[in-house]
Amino acid sequence: MSEQKSHTEHIEIFFDDLDALGMLYHGRYAAILERGLTLYFAKVGLAFGHEDTNLLVRELAITFDRSVVGPGPVDLTFWLEKLGTTSAVVGFRFHRGETEHAHGRRVVVKYDPRTGKPAAWTEPSRRVFVADLLTESA
Repeated sequence: MSEQKSHTEHIEIFFDDLDALGMLYHGRYAAILERGLTLYFAKVGLAFGHEDTNLLVRELAITFDRSVVGPGPVDLTFWLEKLGTTSAVVGFRFHRGETEHAHGRRVVVKYDPRTGKPAAWTEPSRRVFVADLLTESA
């Protein structure tokens, strides 16, 4: 079995991300996931406005395992569970060291804003995603 390919972004949690109990507010996980994925996209040359960043979120599922308490860094590790012609399933986990705080999956569909219909990933992006995030057996 192949080792899971993944990428980790280090994300800073700020005071205003916390709830009244000093824990990361549950609604912020989606925004922080987006922040981490956006950082990755920019690093691989898919800056905002690139055609392969025209995405619609079809599904977002998060399981909360252990609260992130207080501000400071948190790691967001993500990988591709599946790369389709026009869609992708991204698995992710929020953690500090070995302590897992949340995990889940996000399904996106790439679309053409001119037609409003699903559009195929470009070949350069597919190559990057496969090389970085998709395990061969996935």
